Amino acid sequence: MAAGARARMERLLAAPVSFRDDDGSVDPDVDEALAVPGLPRHRYLDAVWTVLAGSRLLVPVQAHGRPGGPARVTVGRDAVDPPARRRDVPGEQARATDPCQDAATLAVRAPDGRRALPVFTSAEAMRAWRRDVRPVPVTARRAAQVAAAVADMLWALDPGTRDLCLPRPALLALSEGREWVPSWRNDVVQAQIRARLESVEAVRSVSFEPGTRAELRVLVGVEGGGARRTEVQAAGEARDSHGETSEDRARRAVRDCQQLLGSPEWGHLVDTVELYPLPA
Repeated sequence: MAAGARARMERLLAAPVSFRDDDGSVDPDVDEALAVPGLPRHRYLDAVWTVLAGSRLLVPVQAHGRPGGPARVTVGRDAVDPPARRRDVPGEQARATDPCQDAATLAVRAPDGRRALPVFTSAEAMRAWRRDVRPVPVTARRAAQVAAAVADMLWALDPGTRDLCLPRPALLALSEGREWVPSWRNDVVQAQIRARLESVEAVRSVSFEPGTRAELRVLVGVEGGGARRTEVQAAGEARDSHGETSEDRARRAVRDCQQLLGSPEWGHLVDTVELYPLPA
């Protein structure tokens, strides 16, 4: 990790916080929002973010050095080996004086392979995850800033019990102290994505809805694609001057859309996308 990021992390965790009387229990409002059953994923994330934005969270740091090398850390079934301890500083001293190294070492793998900062709603949830760490109470905004310094702008909220990952734009908004407008109801974000996708040949329409597993579902109407495949084949497919059928053009259009949506430039606007090609 770069020296600048380490220094930033140290400042974030060393800054004074107003949690002197914190007993480590979960905020009742947070607990209630997380426990609401049956909500669609997008409504659940909306509600959870709203409550978390004004809450206290706990960030883990190592209580002491671990002889014999670093241990594996898991979120669900995924695991990551923490970076090796600095060789020029004894383990006990490194853990006591370098909270940035602690946080980087304790970062975990999200299901999609990205690095996430483990954060907790209560000391009990942290103990259920690991007993060799101690809790540092921070505001949710500071926890989001820590995630930016040591992880891929992701949280794993209560790993081992809830394993909840909020979309990256939600944490970016939180770290900057502004409101998060999710991509599924963000007209500005949707307009930018629509403009790019409608420039792809054979794309005739672009619409949006909340994703089921991803943050956003993008429905792309493609000429000659989707359910039209059987009709076109039955009629005998005509080929253009380049030897392409309408189905070939539709497949190419879908590939071009996937490439555009996979561009890193969208990372601060939308985290994950489901692309659904439909017949135009």
